[in-house]
Amino acid sequence: MKKYIFYTLLIFSSFFIFFPIIYTLMASFMTTADIVSGTVFPRVLSIENYKELLKNIPILKFFFNSLSTAISGMILQLLICSSTAYALVFIEFKEKKLIFAMVISAIFVPWEAIFVPNYFTILKLNLLNTKLGIILPFISNGLGIFLMVQQFKTLNKSLVEAAKIDGCNNFHIYSRIVLPLSKGILSTWGVYSFLNIWNMYLWPLMTSTRPESRTIQIGLKMIKSEEGTNFGILMAAVIIVIVPSLLVLFLGQKQLQKGLVSGAVKE
Repeated sequence: MKKYIFYTLLIFSSFFIFFPIIYTLMASFMTTADIVSGTVFPRVLSIENYKELLKNIPILKFFFNSLSTAISGMILQLLICSSTAYALVFIEFKEKKLIFAMVISAIFVPWEAIFVPNYFTILKLNLLNTKLGIILPFISNGLGIFLMVQQFKTLNKSLVEAAKIDGCNNFHIYSRIVLPLSKGILSTWGVYSFLNIWNMYLWPLMTSTRPESRTIQIGLKMIKSEEGTNFGILMAAVIIVIVPSLLVLFLGQKQLQKGLVSGAVKE
């Protein structure tokens, strides 16, 4: 009986959580009149909203701008955070504790405090309206470095010592031993960084002033401003925005769960 009650509660809670997304999907096939009247299910399935969206607004350009930005930013974050964490765990140098303290301190600095200095840095480097200008402040993350340091500390150091005896340099140890043994945290941080960069709004708005360089989140705001009360087209745009986030979340769910508990128990 407890099992049936448990699954019943899960089904109901899942329905309430996903109902806004399900309704948005349904509304994307409705006319504005049906949406305003409160219709839940479309009377006739129509893809006219998607046709009008693709015809009148460069939504695909915004989409691929966001996709390329999020993927490149995710890859750079994984490389820089993991290599920094490797140095802090497996390489001995004098300033290690100081650098690690600086990394921890960076976690507590609010984004609003460094927004303006970052903007002027991008401006001086002539990187406005470029993908590099959008992702440059996000190619590293103090929290990501901290989590990977904690994960790397749980690895068996005898493997690293044996590799050094066999003549492996730090690059080979990092790429062939440490990273393959840390797939959980790498997948977890990859999902987190992708979603974080994909959903950014204010920073891309400030650093991309041309329509051809703008991301999907800014494009969604432009659609809302241009289309006004045409809710069908707006709902179709929302579906295009959230599909990559849901795909990344569902495909990386198992690795995400493993990464959240990695390092919590030591053998």
